[in-house]
Amino acid sequence: MMTPESACAERGIDLVYFDGRDTDKKGIYNKRANIIAVDAYLDEIDKKKTIYHEIGHQSHDPSQYDRRREQFELQADRNMIHYLVKEELALLEDTSEFNYVHFMEKYDLKTIVNEAMVIEEYYNLNDKS
Repeated sequence: MMTPESACAERGIDLVYFDGRDTDKKGIYNKRANIIAVDAYLDEIDKKKTIYHEIGHQSHDPSQYDRRREQFELQADRNMIHYLVKEELALLEDTSEFNYVHFMEKYDLKTIVNEAMVIEEYYNLNDKS
């Protein structure tokens, strides 16, 4: 099964942890170093969400970030949701049993945009099963 660590390794991204108790940053992706740094004090779900989100920034041009911040953050969230749904489907014997409301509660996803992404990713991934 795919893990955040194996997803990083597949992409050649180094993964490190930092003491994030004195910052509001959960994680960052540094394109030049091709490294993701994640707050070591996050719980397992937040670590997973943060790593998958930061992987989504790998293809982004940092010089465009200020101008395209909202687009880049939504793309990174889509990446996170893709991997989380993929993991969840791998746990089910019957993928039709996937309950997106329970999934959203489990991962504390609250926006309508998140909901739309979860549903779209479920259908995209379920068609490939």
